Amino acid sequence: MTLTALLALAVFGSSLGLVYVKFQNRERWSEVQRLQEERDELEGEWSRLQLELAAWATAPRIERLARERLGMVTPAPKDIGIVRDE
Repeated sequence: MTLTALLALAVFGSSLGLVYVKFQNRERWSEVQRLQEERDELEGEWSRLQLELAAWATAPRIERLARERLGMVTPAPKDIGIVRDE
């Protein structure tokens, strides 16, 4: 009788442990899914930022800003000199 009660208690305890482990597994899986979605969103944002950076760094834009903000102009041909390294 005592052995049967101990075995029944062990089976009950292991079944509770199994339920707890399955619950933890489901929670972890939900967290993994959420983090993967967040990763995908961040990768999309990173791609958009890379495209924006490329657009901001184009030569025509930089030249336009140099002319507008800094008052830079292309020098006249007579003002251009060649520097030789001797």
